[in-house]
Amino acid sequence: MPFIVHNINLNSIIQYYPEQEEQIMNHNNLITRQDTRFVLVHFTGDESSSYEQIKKSHLDEGEPEIGYHFIITPSGTTLMGRHVSKIGFHHPELDEISIGICAIGNRDEMSDEQSIALTLLLENLKTDYPSLETVKYLYKI
Repeated sequence: MPFIVHNINLNSIIQYYPEQEEQIMNHNNLITRQDTRFVLVHFTGDESSSYEQIKKSHLDEGEPEIGYHFIITPSGTTLMGRHVSKIGFHHPELDEISIGICAIGNRDEMSDEQSIALTLLLENLKTDYPSLETVKYLYKI
């Protein structure tokens, strides 16, 4: 079962999948992000998308693991993806200076639970990374 993100303490609000144990312990094979200026919120545009599908897509593109740092399901469950300190794989121009969040579904049709989970995660990240300049919303095409 994944580790879930539900309150301000990031370590207690994220849900991990069992197979992530090795990924979490061995994230040193990825490059550490030196500067964090943005949080990018991506939307899949399709509620039927899943963590597993997103991960498979990134693995198929040659990545060692899922490229988003967090994934938020329509029910408001926040799943941990790539270790938050590592460079992500979610925006080719901003990966090195951003944290990537993927919300499953459409921005205009977010459930209250998903919206609350996103708000809590963003507030926590802004506390952890005070130099964040902006939050960008991107749609997967």
